Amino acid sequence: MPRNTARSIVGHTNLKTFTKSMLAISLSVAGISHANAYDSVTFFGDSLTDGGYFSPLTQGAFGLEESSQFTTNPDNTWATSFAEQLGTTAVANTYNGSQTGNNYAIGGARAGVDVTAFGIPVASANSQVNNYIDNNQVDPNGLYVVWAGANDLLAAADPTNNAQATILGAVASQTKTINALKDNGAKYILVPNIPDIGLTPRIIAAQTAADAAVKKAIEDGESADVIANIPNQTIQAQSTGATSLYNQFMLSGVAATGANIIPLDMFSLLQQIASNPTAYGFTNMTTPACTENLVTDSSLFCGSSNLETPDANETYFFADGIHPTGQAHQMIADYANAVVTAPSLIGVLPHIATTTGLATNERLQSHVNQIQSSEQKPARTLWAVGEVANQDIAGFDGDNNTQVLLGVDFAHPNSANAVTGLYGNITQKDFENSDVGTGLSDIDLGEVGFGVYHSNKFGGLQINGAAGFGNMDVDVTRSVTLGSNQQQFKSNADGKRYYANVQAGYPLQVSNIAVTPYIGATASRVKIDGLKEKEMSGIAMQFDEQKYSTTYGKIGLKANHTLMENLNLFGDIHYQKQLSDNREAVTARLNTLSNISFETPMVETDDDNVAMTLGVSRNFGLLNANAGVTHSQGDDDDSTSLFIGLNGAF
Repeated sequence: MPRNTARSIVGHTNLKTFTKSMLAISLSVAGISHANAYDSVTFFGDSLTDGGYFSPLTQGAFGLEESSQFTTNPDNTWATSFAEQLGTTAVANTYNGSQTGNNYAIGGARAGVDVTAFGIPVASANSQVNNYIDNNQVDPNGLYVVWAGANDLLAAADPTNNAQATILGAVASQTKTINALKDNGAKYILVPNIPDIGLTPRIIAAQTAADAAVKKAIEDGESADVIANIPNQTIQAQSTGATSLYNQFMLSGVAATGANIIPLDMFSLLQQIASNPTAYGFTNMTTPACTENLVTDSSLFCGSSNLETPDANETYFFADGIHPTGQAHQMIADYANAVVTAPSLIGVLPHIATTTGLATNERLQSHVNQIQSSEQKPARTLWAVGEVANQDIAGFDGDNNTQVLLGVDFAHPNSANAVTGLYGNITQKDFENSDVGTGLSDIDLGEVGFGVYHSNKFGGLQINGAAGFGNMDVDVTRSVTLGSNQQQFKSNADGKRYYANVQAGYPLQVSNIAVTPYIGATASRVKIDGLKEKEMSGIAMQFDEQKYSTTYGKIGLKANHTLMENLNLFGDIHYQKQLSDNREAVTARLNTLSNISFETPMVETDDDNVAMTLGVSRNFGLLNANAGVTHSQGDDDDSTSLFIGLNGAF
């Protein structure tokens, strides 16, 4: 293979167990796992994403037996790992292949100009997308990746080309490409910008050569005019500036299409890693991992036997003058995964807050149930109940979550069955996942609330209702693991919860057990302010305000049985179903690209559950004590709690 042809390619390229068992006696609930957020992932672009397009030509050459990619072979480019992290696969289309894969990227491809390598046409990113649209139906639930422009920047550096026209042409092509995907139904389009080319070994080597030439000229006593005419004295700064300019124009152009653009700030990421490479597991950021004695200087022909050191594919960032090593590609995949999954995870916060509020309402309802079952209703009663719970909500585990309710009942002197009360609650929920590599590792939700409730009996019908407000404080920790480096990004937001519920039941006497079938409804509204991680990096993110209104319907049966004098057994079992839901996808931004907002698919959450409460109460004169256990179970949400209460007349 001719060396100049190869260079052409490169240049363009336990409590819970017991209560669950108890509940299983009366019902069976099947659990399911979360579905993948995206139905598919499809890739377009250049050598940074190419999964082996040229493999039919390179297999068997230079000792390469595996699919040949522009990295430290047999490592893969980032597309393979990224797709696997999202629960799918990346299959490269190859030269003269069937083109049935989902990775259409080709090494050497430009944004909108079709070129040739090996005498083989190389479709631009724009042509790749247009060919795909002509032969496939766009998946509205799929993720589409378009990463192009690096080869256009390299072309702009060629003095025979008009740099400004080349860059602006690439921007226009990227805009057309994104617009075509959007117009054909793509809802989620991932667009990485271009890494800082000024930090690549190719540019560093050119800068080093220029610096050496200047130094020698000075030592030789050359004039200032001669020194000033030495080329490439500012090649690094010019390369960084050109990359930054392209990124700015490109992202502005694609965002203006109105498409849902999910950006990756590869420019900031490379700068961040280069500023402290050892923190990410790299020992070399300036020279290639692949040896210089290759037939060509391209990593396309670099195998495990062509490395500077046996572990260079893991410790070097660059495979050749411009392409990342296998470990660097893995880091890119990790970064992309962190960005495209974070909004979906943050989007479950309103559901967690709503579910937490429903648990508070249930504890209040348990107190009202005891009011209704009591024959004596003192003029005034002070009461308190404390609860500790183990909860799994939307995939997040919370152990030893606590809440306390304090209240006072006022009996109506003109109505034997009417009681009105006031209460306050203090709730603390902590959901932790210390084993998570990338994702939400900690969610702390605290609420201080208050409300009013009323119970009465009209004929044979018991009716009660309540309304309340809660002020929430939400602390979130998001972990992101890139290589050997795990970073934690913290954010905080205030929140509000409003609710109202009503319940009606008809008491019956079955033998010596008082039984009350009932129906009820709860309306809830949760608002969580925007969350912003403090760090200014391409990894740190911010999430806009979320509002969530729901209505739940409930049907159930409660019972009360006197075991002996002053000792009662009480219980409740009900089914609760979400009747209305206006949850919307959370809007997110990268801190370094805050002018571009985007959405990702919402994580499905439970819309129904079955719950059971069993407890005992004991009277001690004017004092009553009660304790019990509650378990609720949905497809993905479950909660087991112990509670103990005390009330007395005053």
